[in-house]
Amino acid sequence: MPKKNQPQSETRKQSRVREREQQQQRVLLIALGIVGALIVIVLGLGYWRTVLAIQDETIATVNGAPLKVRDYQARVRYDTQVILSRINSINNAFQQFDPNDPSMQSIVQYYQQQLSQLQTALLQVSSKGLENAIDDELVRQEASKRGITVTMAEVDNEIEFSIKENLGYDRPTLTPTAGPSPTPTNTRMPTLTPTNTATPSVSPTAMATLTATATLTATLAATPTESPTETPQPTQTPLSAEAYHTELNKLKDNISQGQYSFDDYRKIVQTNLLREKLNDALAKEVKTTAEQIHIAHILVKTFDEAQKILERLKAGEDFEKLAVELSIDPSAKTNKGDLGWAARGQFIQEFEDAAFSLPVLQVSAPVTSTFGLHVIKVLERDANRALDEAALAQKRATALDDWLKLVRVTSTIQRFFSADYVPSEVKKPISSATNQ
Repeated sequence: MPKKNQPQSETRKQSRVREREQQQQRVLLIALGIVGALIVIVLGLGYWRTVLAIQDETIATVNGAPLKVRDYQARVRYDTQVILSRINSINNAFQQFDPNDPSMQSIVQYYQQQLSQLQTALLQVSSKGLENAIDDELVRQEASKRGITVTMAEVDNEIEFSIKENLGYDRPTLTPTAGPSPTPTNTRMPTLTPTNTATPSVSPTAMATLTATATLTATLAATPTESPTETPQPTQTPLSAEAYHTELNKLKDNISQGQYSFDDYRKIVQTNLLREKLNDALAKEVKTTAEQIHIAHILVKTFDEAQKILERLKAGEDFEKLAVELSIDPSAKTNKGDLGWAARGQFIQEFEDAAFSLPVLQVSAPVTSTFGLHVIKVLERDANRALDEAALAQKRATALDDWLKLVRVTSTIQRFFSADYVPSEVKKPISSATNQ
């Protein structure tokens, strides 16, 4: 007789049930393992496709040379970071101003306008980044044809100069060479501030701006006093190697926050230096003569005012007298509306197009611009007049921009842009700007 509590033998039926359950568990575990592996594979393939493989795809070709997505992404990340840095600087500057102080109104208005332009640039950064990358390739190709090069030693020197400049150190003075002078301010145009301004593009400048917070202050003119004896400025203490490397590491940290590499940044600086050298070369080729017109205008606010001026001119009244009497261009009181001689590129486009299409001594219909409405008169025309120093300096300073406008049209450029190529960290600030 079996004892109590003695374990009973498993029956054959129970054994089959247990084996079936174990087999089902094994199948379930295998199935779960397969599903998990498939999920990992799908995620891995998605990451490879959207992050890794996509970088080797071609986003554009420039005269047959491919532009890779990786280069576009580095460029657009850089552009985005520069724009955001400038926006932050302006927002910080606003904290220094009292918006209720009448003496600050013009400054506040100026920076509000700058902020608006930067926000617009941010909205366009994904498409503009591609155009910047295309321009960079055009510059590299032309520089190569001309034998213009930039060494990595020059790149590192430029980075060092930019960092030191940002800390208040003077950039080393180079021996002057023939090349572009700073762009002069064109004072012959109406001196009114236009209501709309062009959206600024991001130029590939050195990235010292990323390590700086702009401090904007308004300085009041002091009461004139007798000039004291000039004293020599103290010699700047050289920046130590340790301090420089500390600043360089800050720059690298800022670059890494932008999700591109320091090597990417060095390539951008290299292209910027190529741009400068190419501009110098092109500036030497700028013609010193050009078609020019001697022009006068009367600027008013409304179309009706412009029409009445035309009626008075038709009735025989003097253009100069009407300019002094009616023009809202402040300079008209002294120059009687006479803007002097000018070549193409010195006026806003709509004004220039109308002026250069006029025969000598003819008066235009009202021409609308961001300044208002113009009644234009061409006094003289010269097909090959020597440029004055200011106009020549301006043409030399913009030689590269003028060349790019031409070569973009004459080059073979194919674009294969896709929204998938825009990095997610670029899409986020664009989305934020859109919702503001």
